Amino acid sequence: MKIRHLVHSCLLVEIAGRRLLVDPGGFSAEAVRGLDAELLSGLDAVLITHEHPDHLDRALLQEVLDRAGDAEVLAEPETAALLAEPAGDAAAVPAQRLLALAAGDVHELPAAPGEQAVRIEAVGGSHAVIHPDLPRVGNSGLVLSAGDGPRLGITGDSLEPVPQFRGIDVLAFAVVAPWSKIGETIDFLRAVGPVLALPVHEAIASDAGRPIFLRQATNLAPEGTEVRDWPTDGVIEIGAD
Repeated sequence: MKIRHLVHSCLLVEIAGRRLLVDPGGFSAEAVRGLDAELLSGLDAVLITHEHPDHLDRALLQEVLDRAGDAEVLAEPETAALLAEPAGDAAAVPAQRLLALAAGDVHELPAAPGEQAVRIEAVGGSHAVIHPDLPRVGNSGLVLSAGDGPRLGITGDSLEPVPQFRGIDVLAFAVVAPWSKIGETIDFLRAVGPVLALPVHEAIASDAGRPIFLRQATNLAPEGTEVRDWPTDGVIEIGAD
C-alpha cells in the first residue's frame, strides 16, 4: 500500500493494483492538478467522506472525473445527494458513476489482475459537533483493505472511536480542526490505538503552529502507536500490496 498526502485531508491511495483519491478539497486543488496525467487518468475511484469544501471541491472533482473516465465516486449519502445535482459550474455526477456509501456499507472494487479485491467500508456516520447551533452533516469514515494486507482507516471530520479503527494498521486522523481541541485528539488516539497514525487536516494551521499539534499528538499517543509525519515527498509505503 502506498499513501500520498496531497495537502490537508486529500490522499492518493494505491492498494492491490487500484488507485483511490480521497477527499479532493479546495486546499488540495493545486496538488491534485499537479499529479501525473497518466496517474490521474488511471484512478479507479474517488472517495468523499463528507460535503465540506475542504474535503470536496466540485470544480476539482469534475476535472478529475473528466480525466479519469472510468473512476466511480463513492460518497457519504448526504454528499452523494448533492453530487447528483449540478452546482455552479460543476455538472451533476452521472448516476452510473455515483454510489452513496453510508456507515455500515461495504463496497468492493473488482480484483485487478493478480491482486485481491479492494474492500471499502464506511464507518461512523456523523461529522463532529462544530457548535450546537449548527446542524451536523453526515461523515462516512473509511476502512480500506485488500485480503490480509494492511488496513487503512480514514476518519474524515470525526474523532469517534468506532470499533473498526481499534488497533488498525494505519490511521489518517485529523490532527487539528476548528471543531476539536488537542485533548480530544489524544483521547481518540488512546481509545483506538492504531499501529501507525498519520496526521491530516492540518492546512488550517500555520507553518509555525502545525508542529505544536503534531508534537503533542506524538508525545501523548498511547504505547504501541507511532505518530509519523509525512516525508518531504508526502509518500509513505506500508508493507507489500
